[in-house]
Formats: sequence, structure tokens, C-alpha cells
Amino acid sequence: MQNKIKNFLEKYKLLDEKKTFLVGFSGGYDSMCLLDILHKISQEIGFKIIALHLNHNWRGEEAQKEQENCEIFCKEKKISFCTETLPENTQKTETAAREYRQDFFKNYYKKFNADGLFLAHTKSDNTETILYRIAKGTGVLGLCGIQECSRLDSCRIYRPLMEFSRQDILNYCEENSLTPNNDSSNDDTKYARNFIRHEIVLRLKKLNQNIDDSVLCLSKIAISEQNIIKEYMSKVKEDIKKENGFDTKKFVSLSKDLQNKFILEFLIENNIDYDSKKVEEIYSFIQENSKIKAQKTLSLTTNLWLSVSKEKIYLIDNILQKKNTLEIKIVRCGCYKFKNKIFKIEEYKEKTVPKFPSEKEKKAYVNLDKNFELTLRTRKEGDKIQPFGMSENMKLKKLFINKGVDKFERNDIMLLCKGDEALWVPQICLSEKLRVKDIPTHIISVEDR
Repeated sequence: MQNKIKNFLEKYKLLDEKKTFLVGFSGGYDSMCLLDILHKISQEIGFKIIALHLNHNWRGEEAQKEQENCEIFCKEKKISFCTETLPENTQKTETAAREYRQDFFKNYYKKFNADGLFLAHTKSDNTETILYRIAKGTGVLGLCGIQECSRLDSCRIYRPLMEFSRQDILNYCEENSLTPNNDSSNDDTKYARNFIRHEIVLRLKKLNQNIDDSVLCLSKIAISEQNIIKEYMSKVKEDIKKENGFDTKKFVSLSKDLQNKFILEFLIENNIDYDSKKVEEIYSFIQENSKIKAQKTLSLTTNLWLSVSKEKIYLIDNILQKKNTLEIKIVRCGCYKFKNKIFKIEEYKEKTVPKFPSEKEKKAYVNLDKNFELTLRTRKEGDKIQPFGMSENMKLKKLFINKGVDKFERNDIMLLCKGDEALWVPQICLSEKLRVKDIPTHIISVEDR
């Protein structure tokens, strides 16, 4: 096993004495086997390993004893050891446990500026994962199983035991006189994975004793097929993309199968739990609102929504919806950077009447005082505007509603203002107060940076 894992490290160019690696270490058979082998290789190569143990605090004294065993093992081997214990009131679900572990790993990855995180998943885990996904209806993508190399945000994760079965691990621990923890909850079939392991897999082995190898082969084929699909989808995506989302008309013109594939990829990329029912729900929501001018939103998580209108489909992140406080004073001609835009104001030097652009264009001809004092900013409470051709002011909020501007985009729109009055909302509305009677005094324009 040691030689095969060394070959794995060489494959990913990890045999480097300057690198620092983290190892998820529950103290069970799989993680103790992995940590022991990596420790032996590190003594030869010189890289640093740090064992990470998260005590979920579900099983009281038993969990505390397991933590102590992990610490003793690392102390004997002179392996750096870090541990944390979750509060007693932590939700006791598999999903919550996974989320806490992920945060735990990410925090220490950043703390130690690590070059990789090793996890002890085996091909037996892969079998259980794929069977679970089949039962949940996660689609063909679920057949890809557990990847030997993947990412968790900025953390690069490696799984060197993916070619080994649970029996291989047991044999190694016995041959090397290791005494791993034996988590009693692993026998509790109320947990989905335990039920699959003790009930489903054992029955399947009566049909095929080498079920782990067969499922691993299936997952490799699925990965290859997915790579082909991704190559095709990247070309389609280039055609239908629009700013930070999709062009609605082009998206709904795709076949249902292709739309659902994009939806599935979207859920995965944003780390949202998914199944066939979730994909169908989003597909139906898009179809129902693809011809409506006003924006409609579908809640995906606490902070994420899907926005759909006849113009665009895109994701809304609540964290990004805080109002922007940036303000730039405009008192002379020139170019001004405002977030991802460049605003330009210049004198109009021609003596002929220009062809005036429509409101939807990125420039306007205007009349300004010689000594103007304006501000570039985003909207504030109480902002108003006198739309071109109208005799009275209206609230800016009402203008946005009338123009069908998505409510989650309104806080991010650049305005040219004087006090609490907007004079120009690029590509949306020009104020009557900038009306040109004959020859304009200035040209204002905006472009993307």
C-alpha cells in the first residue's frame, strides 16, 4: 500500500520536502491507515503533515476517549495534532456534521497555508456514495462518485485510498499493529450510509463479490462521459451567457435535457443540495417566468435566489446586496472610474445639432451649467427624478418599477446626481432637466471597464 500511495503522490507532484499537508484524522481504521502511511513517506521525503481531528461531541465519553486516542497516536509518532470539539447543542445530522467538518478543514487549511488536505475515502466509500446518490435521484452525474482529487473552495483535496477496499485497510492495520477507534455509531443503521453498508452492499455482494471494483469502474466511465459533456456545454454556454447569467430567450430555446443539465451544473457549482425534483422545480420556474418583464425570484438557500425575467436568468447572493456607499464628485470634464464602469464627460465642440441617441444607449447629449457640481453614486432613500418629457418628479423607486428593473439590481446601478435628484440613469432614463434645446453643452457616456 505504501508504494501505491507514494505513486499517487508522485502523480500529483506532491513529493516535495517544502510542502505542508493536512490529514483528516477521526482515528478510525481508514484515517489511521492513511496517516500512518503518509507519516512513513514524510520521514523519507521530508514534507510536513498535520493531523486534524474534529470531535462532533455526539457520543459523550466515547467521543472524548477517541479524541484522546488520536492525540496519543500522534504524540507517539511525533505528528502535529490539532483538534476542536463542537458544542453539545450542535445539530446531530449527517448534513450538519459534513458542514462543520468542511468549515473546520477550511479554517486550518488557511491557518497553515497548506498545500493539500488528505482524506481517507476508499473504493468501499465510493460504492456507498454512488448507491446513496442513486437512491436520492441525483442523476448520471452522481455516478461519478468520489473524486481522488477535488476542491473545497480554495482547499485542494486528495484521496490516496480510492484504489483500496475496506478489507485492504483492515489488513494493513492488523499487519502494522495499529489500534484504531471503533465508532459505535457506525453500526447504527438509522444513518443512511450505515444502512447502505450493512444492508444493501452485503446483499449486492451475493451477486458480485467484487462489487466495489465494478462500481469504481462505473464511476470512471461516468467521469469520462461527463468530461465530453462539459466540453460541449462550454461552447453552448458561450453563446447563451449574458453578463453574470444567461440570456433567457436563448436559454429556453435549448432542449429540455440541455436546460436541465445547465440547472444541475448550476446547483453543483453553488454547493446546493440537489435531486431530480429540485432540477424539475427550477426548470418549471424558468419556463413560467421566461416571458414576464418583471423579475421573479425563487429561493434556493438562506442567502441565494434564482432571478428570472424575459431578459436574464441569474443568481442573487444576499451577501452582495448591501448598498454601495461609494460617491465620486464630478466638477470638471474627464474620465471617472466607478466600480466596474468608466463614466466620461466632455464638452460638445461641434456647431451642428447631433443625432440624439435613445435612452437605452450608453451616451447622452445634455445641457449643463458652466460650473457644474455633480455626483456619481448608487441610489439612496428618497431619490427622485424628472423623467424626460415629464413635468413633475417621481420617486426613483417608481421609475425602476415602471422600467422593469430587477429589484436586486437596483442598489448596484450607477447614477449621475445633483443632491437627492438623479439626472441620468445610464441606459434607463435621462432627466428632463438635462434637455437640450438646440446645441448641447456636453456629452456624457459610460462603458464597462
